[in-house]
Amino acid sequence: MLKKSFVLIIMAACATAVAQSQGAPQAGRGGRGQGDQFPAAKQFAESKQAQQHVAAAMKIAGTDLAGEARAFCTPTGPQRPALVRQAAGQAPEPDRLLEPIRLFENLYYLGFSDVGAWAIPTSDGIILFDALNSGNEARDVLAAGLKKVGLDPAQIKYVIVGHGHNDHTGGGAYLQNTYRPRILMGAPDWTTHVANQRPDRPAMKRDADVTDRQTVTLGDTTVTLALTPGHTPGTIAMLLPVKHRGRTHTALLLSGTQMPTRASLAAFEHVFNDLAKKQNAETALSSHPDILVNKLPMMEAIGRQYPAGPHPFLYGPQRFARYLDIVLECGRARLAALEGSRAG
Repeated sequence: MLKKSFVLIIMAACATAVAQSQGAPQAGRGGRGQGDQFPAAKQFAESKQAQQHVAAAMKIAGTDLAGEARAFCTPTGPQRPALVRQAAGQAPEPDRLLEPIRLFENLYYLGFSDVGAWAIPTSDGIILFDALNSGNEARDVLAAGLKKVGLDPAQIKYVIVGHGHNDHTGGGAYLQNTYRPRILMGAPDWTTHVANQRPDRPAMKRDADVTDRQTVTLGDTTVTLALTPGHTPGTIAMLLPVKHRGRTHTALLLSGTQMPTRASLAAFEHVFNDLAKKQNAETALSSHPDILVNKLPMMEAIGRQYPAGPHPFLYGPQRFARYLDIVLECGRARLAALEGSRAG
């Protein structure tokens, strides 16, 4: 019964996100405007209920996670630096192509300072998470980057797409046509992706729809997928094993953290409490550096010298559980402010 109830909640969250996303304006490199996903700063500051959740987040944070709580408990939550500069009326910084970064012993970041993709080599091929902006980037950045680190792009067996925006899907058609991997994406985003193709942005052929708690096993590696609608109707998360100094840890890869409805919040509560915490997850990663734990300066430092001691991105299960609770409390704060403004 509980499982059936949660399936209904997920369906409601996806349906609401679809309705909110229709007609959303394009904004930035591959992204979309967020419409009414965020409260205004004044609404957020003046909502007593929102500020109660902020206070709860700060209490959970203590001193060691206070910076994370301050970043998440804002009207928008953490944003890509490019969007922060845009909102402040500042000139954009050039998007730099990075050398491939071996972030963990079995996880590579391939891409740019603003957006990238993740490669997980296994005993039977490669799982790729996201596909960058275009076929050219898939060829010249993803495939070329794999070759630089000694991996064969012909061994890409799965491409898992975090959500349907072009900076995550744009290279998918090239990868699909060149290497014939299975492509997985949230069902609502598949529909939008196929419908919105154009000559300069060919769509992937629709393949597999991600389902909640779905597992994908390739060789010696199993990843768990989950539905987190909010940023887009089909946004997903992935729990994956990452290795450091011979030990296996669990990382949570999030493709969005927006929770603009009660149903969306419930989906994140499920993923964090029923999946991430139970798998003893220890870090949160994003394909956009500087949003979650993977801050760009430290990523580049790891790329230059892999850590011989403790990994700076591994918080440990207990501390990371607090991090997840902070994300949820800050999401509840934004939702309370949003609901207050909608009621007004």
